[in-house]
Parts: sequence; structure tokens; C-alpha cells
Amino acid sequence: MGSIIENELFSSSVIKDLHALDFDYVPAELPHRTEPLKKLAQMFKPLLTNIAQNAFIRGPVGTGKTALTKHFCQSLVQIARKQGTMIEYIHINCRKRSTDAMVLLGVLTHFDSRFPDRGFSVQEMLQVLRTHLQRKEAQLLLVLDEADALLKKSGSNLIYDLTRFNDETMKTSNPVSVIMISQKDVFTELDAAALSTFKRSNAVVLEKYARDELCDIVRQRVGLAFHANTVLGESVDLIADIASEFGDARFSIELLWKAGMYADEKHAKQVVPEHVRAAKAETYSVVTETKLKNLGKHQLLTLLSVAKRLQKDGTAYANTGEVEKTYAITCEEYNEETRAHTMFWNYLKDIEQAGFIQVKLSGKGQLGTSQRISLPDIPAEVLRSKLEGLLA
Repeated sequence: MGSIIENELFSSSVIKDLHALDFDYVPAELPHRTEPLKKLAQMFKPLLTNIAQNAFIRGPVGTGKTALTKHFCQSLVQIARKQGTMIEYIHINCRKRSTDAMVLLGVLTHFDSRFPDRGFSVQEMLQVLRTHLQRKEAQLLLVLDEADALLKKSGSNLIYDLTRFNDETMKTSNPVSVIMISQKDVFTELDAAALSTFKRSNAVVLEKYARDELCDIVRQRVGLAFHANTVLGESVDLIADIASEFGDARFSIELLWKAGMYADEKHAKQVVPEHVRAAKAETYSVVTETKLKNLGKHQLLTLLSVAKRLQKDGTAYANTGEVEKTYAITCEEYNEETRAHTMFWNYLKDIEQAGFIQVKLSGKGQLGTSQRISLPDIPAEVLRSKLEGLLA
């Protein structure tokens, strides 16, 4: 048994550096993010003369918000140090630390790993932070990643305290600068007092990546993570095609990683499109999770009826009439009122537009204008269990 495990552990791999496929990995160059980097550099120029700045970075999943911020902050710290300015950079994920006290605890353990995790009020912790900064003769650059989670749970008191931190003593002190990152526009979550310390113009908005941009990102990661000539050009193209539907770099890197794992599993010398398709089949469902959550209740019920029908009949296509009957039964199961025929058609159109199903006219010789529905990208059984989970 040991030899089987040993053989697999030490078998040759197409991947030379798994680390470069990690979501937390920040490459030395960020493709297609030059403009936002320049904008951040202009905004944070005052830090070099000891004046605090605040900014907000927003964009959908996989647009490189965290990578951009880490890349910028790490560079800024190094450049400032050469100028004789000490900046302490701390990155906090507010999904993991969603209260004011937990955020400050994360900040204080950066300075003192033995700082006690209870027994201090927020105001006392801010005082301890001030002492640390004075002792180190440094200023703080604090990144609050997924800041909406903190604002939702704790409101904007901490943001206010941190951004007013600089007013309490003379300007020559140790200022605190805050960068908030979020998918949502967090300005709406800030109260008037906190908002007054954030300039709306200090926002960097990242757009989804275009197909060719994703291609460049995947190519870069291939160069960093894989042995030479182990990933076919058409595999890179296919990954970019698949991920371009979402404009999501994170998804494209995940596909590349999974495709590499499949190639290793098959002891293949190269990552070919078939490995990418296998990776897509495994990760696609993860991605649709977010897309499913964007659907309304009746669109979900309609999609569930399609999945049930296809699973029951074991066929490639379901007839719209049959699906509508299943929809009526499904509505009953979930105590929802069945909507009229026209509405049902609208729901079908919606889920087709969202890319979940394909609808086409039946072949000749069929009575009426019945249409056939197929699920192109996900097994009916997998979709059904996902939908039932969501609707529950």
C-alpha cells in the first residue's frame, strides 16, 4: 500500500510551483491593472509626508481587488522606507473578523503576538495602537478586506475612530490610513460622520476582465507555475473562453490548477483541452452557485422543474409542456402560488438568458409550438440537489 502512495507522491508533475496557483499569491507584475495602480499611487502620495489618506476599492468577484491592494501596499512600504518613512501595513479580512474588537485585535497582534484576546475595550485598544505607533515612529496603513461584513455587523464606528485617529494629536504624529475593499458600494453603509472622512473621489472601481485579458493572466500563471511546454496554447484559450463569461480571474486560475491536477492524475505530459473540460465539469457548479443566488424564487422553481424532468426521464431534452406540469407540482411542494402560462414563459426566458438552459423548437411533425429544453453545462442531478438546498 505504501508503495502506491509513494509512487503517486513522487510521480512527475506538469506543475513546478503550486504556490503560484494559490488565490493568495501576488505576482510581481499585475496584467491589465496599471491604471488602478497609478491612481492608488497618486492618492497615497501624502503618506510620504506623513499625511493620512483613505480609499475604497470596489469590483465584482475575481477582478483582482485583493491582489492589486497587496501589490500596491507592499511596494509603497518599501519605497517609503527608502525615503526614511516607516509604514506598518496590515491586511485584515472582515469576513473572518467582523467586529470592531476583532479587527483591532488583529491589528494589535501584528505588533505584539501575545496581546490578550479579551479584557480591553475598543477605546483602550485604540490607545494601545497609538502607543505602538509612537514607539515605532511609524504610521499605519490598514486594509479592511470585505469591509461590508464589518459594516453590516458593527456599523461604522471603527471606521470613524480610525479615520479621526489623526485629529486627536498634532499632525506630526503617527497617522492611520484606511483602504476598504468590497464587492458592494460601502459608502451607503457609512454614517454621515464616517463618510465625511472618506472622499468619494478616492474610489477605485475595477471592471470584469475581458477574454483577452484573462488569456494574458492565465499565460502569466502558466509561466510561473508550470514546467516549460506542458500547457497547450489551446488549453489556455479554452480556459479564457470559459472564464470570460464571468470575467473572473480567480475562476480562470482555479480552472488552470484543476486542469493541471487532472493531467497529473492521468500521468499526461501536457495539459490538453480535455483536461480543461474535466476541470470545468468539476468547478462549474461552484460558479453557478453565485449565479443561482441572483435568480428569483419562481425562476429557481422553474429551473428545478427542468432538472427534475430531465432527471426523471433520463433524456437530453425536456418538453416545455411537461416542464410546466412539473412546475405546478413543484410550486405546490414549496407552498407557492403557481403563476400563469405567460409568466412561466418569462421565467424560462430569464433562466435561458442567464445561461442555465437552452430552449429550441421541436422537430417537424410536432403539434403546436412545443419547445425542447436542455441543460448544457451541469448534470440534472447536481443542479437539482443545489436548487433544493437553496430553496430549503
